[in-house]
Amino acid sequence: MTYAAIALAIIGFVVGVLFRFRILLPILLALLFVSIVFSLSHESGFLGLVWTVMVAQAIVQASYFLGLVVRTLFTASDRTRDPGGMCATDISL
Repeated sequence: MTYAAIALAIIGFVVGVLFRFRILLPILLALLFVSIVFSLSHESGFLGLVWTVMVAQAIVQASYFLGLVVRTLFTASDRTRDPGGMCATDISL
């Protein structure tokens, strides 16, 4: 179970860094079905099913958020740099 949680966290983080919200929704929908099938195959009952779905979704969404934060920090640091060395106000006509 620990490896599955780590894998879900890595997937959520990578999706947050690389993709937008539209990609997250199909992943969460697929994760919902996989979590339900996993719980039913282990005969964990209704509370076990709910617990499995909630924990899996929470791990992916939290790590997705962290991926978004990392992507935002990297893009913000790229914007503060001046790639050309000159600003538009330095050019005189």
